Amino acid sequence: MKLKRIYIENYKTYKNLDLNLEVTDDRPIILIGGANGCGKTTLFDAIYHALYGLKIPNKRAFEEVFNSGVKNERGMDGKNIVLEVSFSGVVLGQETPYKLRRSYQFTDGRVLESVVLNMNGNSFVYGTGSTAVQRSTNEAIVNKIISANLPAELSNYFLFDAMKTSDLVKEEQINKLIMKNINSVMGFNKYTQLQTAAASFLAEKKAERLENENLRAEYTNLTKSKVERERELTQLNEAYSEALNYANDRKQQYEQLKEGRNSDEVIRDKMRQIEEAIRNYYKKEKDYRQDAEALSKDLELKVIMPKLASIVRTEVELILNEKDEVASARSNILNDEQIRRVTRNIIDLIEDRYRVEGKIDVDTIVGEIKRVQDDSDDYNDKYGFLNEVDTQVLKNLVQQGYSNPFTTLDERRVSINQELEDMPKREKQLEEYTRALTGSDYSIIELYEANDRKIEELKGKIAAKKNEIKELEKKISTYDYDMPQVPDPQYDMLCKLPDFFKTLSKKLLNAKKASIERMMKEQLNINLVIYAGYIGRVELSADDSEEISFKIFHKNGNEIYLSQLNAGAKQTVMQVLLKVLYELGDYDPPVMIDTVMGVLDKESRDVIINKYFPDLAHQTILLSTDTEITTENDFKKIMAYVARTYTLHRNQEEQCTTISEDYFGLQTYDF
Repeated sequence: MKLKRIYIENYKTYKNLDLNLEVTDDRPIILIGGANGCGKTTLFDAIYHALYGLKIPNKRAFEEVFNSGVKNERGMDGKNIVLEVSFSGVVLGQETPYKLRRSYQFTDGRVLESVVLNMNGNSFVYGTGSTAVQRSTNEAIVNKIISANLPAELSNYFLFDAMKTSDLVKEEQINKLIMKNINSVMGFNKYTQLQTAAASFLAEKKAERLENENLRAEYTNLTKSKVERERELTQLNEAYSEALNYANDRKQQYEQLKEGRNSDEVIRDKMRQIEEAIRNYYKKEKDYRQDAEALSKDLELKVIMPKLASIVRTEVELILNEKDEVASARSNILNDEQIRRVTRNIIDLIEDRYRVEGKIDVDTIVGEIKRVQDDSDDYNDKYGFLNEVDTQVLKNLVQQGYSNPFTTLDERRVSINQELEDMPKREKQLEEYTRALTGSDYSIIELYEANDRKIEELKGKIAAKKNEIKELEKKISTYDYDMPQVPDPQYDMLCKLPDFFKTLSKKLLNAKKASIERMMKEQLNINLVIYAGYIGRVELSADDSEEISFKIFHKNGNEIYLSQLNAGAKQTVMQVLLKVLYELGDYDPPVMIDTVMGVLDKESRDVIINKYFPDLAHQTILLSTDTEITTENDFKKIMAYVARTYTLHRNQEEQCTTISEDYFGLQTYDF
């Protein structure tokens, strides 16, 4: 497979890009330069997504990948994100040209997709508007063509970010990675598939040969259970690999975040204290203003009335005392009925005990008593014009406690003014603390640690599932004794097939393993600077499991532990593995490397430039800054192998990337 051209429209930082990627046999390298943030990784992503498609679930996701400059100038209505890649691949010994175009448009609240693959003038089209049958048929053809050239599951090993490769060199991960590459890149998967198919077919035939119906049913159920457990084991292994990849991708970030979170928490605590003080100040100020406003509205009640009460208090109290005495005296006054009743009782008593001539006039006596009561000063209320309500108001006026609200309010004003003087200092501190924060999302820490727990949980489940399968295999093997011992050459041959494919795969693996070990040793002695010329052997030791253990040994016999290599050495190990797998594998894809020299020292860079890149692949696309492949020295060393040079330029005003056909101003013909 060779990439010929990439066309990009409205994708992230690219408004429009049409880039020729053709190389020649003697000049297999495309060198693309650009400062950080200019769009190197975006170009890398565009090629990947042109091959395998974009996932754009909603408008928000569409806006995130649509060019901001175009969106601001003309909007997104009616405009497409277009990713088009032209490439060639060998089909039946002949090189065949392909052009794959993927376009995406947001219309009527949904993302519309359109895919067109042109192969020798034949077009295969599908998209959002296709019928289910048309989409299923043409999508399967497109995916088959892409997989034949570079399967998506292998793309990460040939299109990769060199900075991240060192994260893969961890004993648990690299063993799985090597085995996966050997099986997939080198085509051993097909033998595993044949072994599985033969075992399944054999199980069916064994079931047919069991004469007892109950035994047949039991055997069939056991084999079905075994297949189901194997399927579950595959899913667990996939989840386990995914969890390991997640851990590797985020380990460095996790460690940095965990370090930063502790210092950030101290800063955040100080920020919380300052923010609380600021909030309290504004609350005090708000309360003060509300109380001052309320005082101004109730000035008569809270200021004038208390002053008036203090002035007239003596006079009012005299009136109230007078009213109280009159009230007290009047409490003893009898009403007409009471006077008449008492008078009558007294007259009856006198007449009963004493001789009285003539009748005593009750009314005259009652009238005289009433006159005496009315004429008495004790009962005369000179403030009779004041009713009970008026009297109560006067009592409230002189009896209610009053305090001067201005004193407290003024104290609050002084306190608030003092805090106001400190506000600029507090706000400045808050700004300084904000700048000191990393701005990181610490939820990654919780996610990473949850993923670690998931890894341990999956290990246990995988071990348990393998034990279940072994137990089922033991039970299934007991049914061999119940098979009729009737000669059947075809059945006998079928019984041998699963072990045959397993043995064949193992023999081929051992043969290939020897080639990998030899080539890895040669390449590490050339490219791994810190041990150049001192690698005694590379060992891939396979056992009956699904993994291979990868070890490097010094000439003196001791093992060189991968965990003790620095990041640059780990990157070199992975790049050497890539080269070996590339040369020994069944696929012939282009190799595209982003951040080519990120963690390598000067000596390692010289070796990689002079001895690694020139013969890495039939087409190698390098994305680099001028501090990785420098214009002063490195470009001169590699220029003889470079077919095309490009430099990416970021236009901040228009929010897009443009391109020039040079490497930071240099051309190959300049030297």
